[in-house]
Amino acid sequence: MKEKVIQTIQKYAMLQPGERVVLALSGGKDSVALLCVLHALRETYRLQLKAVHVNHGIRGEQAHRDEQFVRNLCARLSVEYECFHFDVPALAKERKISEETCGREVRYEVLERQKADKIATAHTLSDSVETMLFHLIRGCGSKGLCGIPPVRGKIIRPLIECTSEEVLAFLDACGAEYMHDSTNDNTAYSRNAVRLNVIAPMKDINPAFEEHAGQTMQILKEQSAYFESFAQRFCAENGYNAAKIAALEPALAHEVLRYICLNECGTVPEYEHMHEIERILQTGGSVQINSGATLRVRAGNIEFPQAAESDAYSFPVGEGEYTLPIGVLKAAIFNCKQFENFKTHRFSFAVDYDKINHDLICRNKREGDRFYDAKRSLSKSMKKYLNEIGFVPEKRSAFPVFCRGEDIIGTLGSTPTGDTAVDKNTKKVLYLYLEEQ
Repeated sequence: MKEKVIQTIQKYAMLQPGERVVLALSGGKDSVALLCVLHALRETYRLQLKAVHVNHGIRGEQAHRDEQFVRNLCARLSVEYECFHFDVPALAKERKISEETCGREVRYEVLERQKADKIATAHTLSDSVETMLFHLIRGCGSKGLCGIPPVRGKIIRPLIECTSEEVLAFLDACGAEYMHDSTNDNTAYSRNAVRLNVIAPMKDINPAFEEHAGQTMQILKEQSAYFESFAQRFCAENGYNAAKIAALEPALAHEVLRYICLNECGTVPEYEHMHEIERILQTGGSVQINSGATLRVRAGNIEFPQAAESDAYSFPVGEGEYTLPIGVLKAAIFNCKQFENFKTHRFSFAVDYDKINHDLICRNKREGDRFYDAKRSLSKSMKKYLNEIGFVPEKRSAFPVFCRGEDIIGTLGSTPTGDTAVDKNTKKVLYLYLEEQ
């Protein structure tokens, strides 16, 4: 397996000498195998290794056991180590997503905050096949059937051409221990159900199913690369001309539309949206696609209406009402007991009135703004946040952020960072909420 991993690293130019590599280490078989291989290659590539472990707060004593295991493993190998703790069940409820999805989100949020040249995850060929089938079951285009990419930005996956069986054989040969995550046996998690109820029977029919599926995914990746190249050339030559796109063969038209939407607003139209876009290529009009983005056909061309530039505003906030381009911002002061029984609004923000000390500034969002949401324990760009909540694109430049001096402490719908958050010692709460126009 080690030789296969080295070939994969070379094929996709995953590593360069002297790089700092942060790897996701759960303690399971795949991540332990990844650590062992990268540790063995540490001198060859002069790597600086750091292992990151995320305790999701789901499995109680088992989670503490895994945390202790990876800490000891890293100490034995003299690998830098850091652990992060989250209450994923609570976060999943707040974000209104599954625990499975939330766990994946927080892992990547932690990894992407690390100072690293590369981020290594332990995804295998078996995981990639699982992803392909998962996408097929949910509904997807050919891109979704390509599985997990070997490289995505700084993220590398050195085990992506190795099956789970090869990983186990490697660990047995090395005499390496690993932890078993009991949640992997729970078919209430959709990916586990795919692995245990779909892939396992397929391997009973053909033990080489995963290898053959990997070959199919490789063919699809090559075809996808060709279509993407066609779309790039087409748009370079024809722009976003609606009539010329409509005249293409359906498969090519779909790829061009997919490329345009991904390039312009970072999202791919869903199946039903694609058919609506095809219709308005002929008639003109507009359609709202994923993440609140709007695609419009006007004067024979596809365009994406941008947020209207509103007049910049900035003012100190106290109790009262303030008219913004997107509605009325209302600010009220409550004692802590009143606030406990108050039903909060969708677009609201609360700070400790005494700690903010009359220093709260409200201003409109600016390009590049980021904030740290203490409620979700993560840093996020305003652009991404407004995409996620589906706020109307044409009004986004007028959305407010709240500052203390030059520092953004939050926005509507978030919990403030720093010492201004409402806590058990708070006496007065400054509560702000937006009444949209």
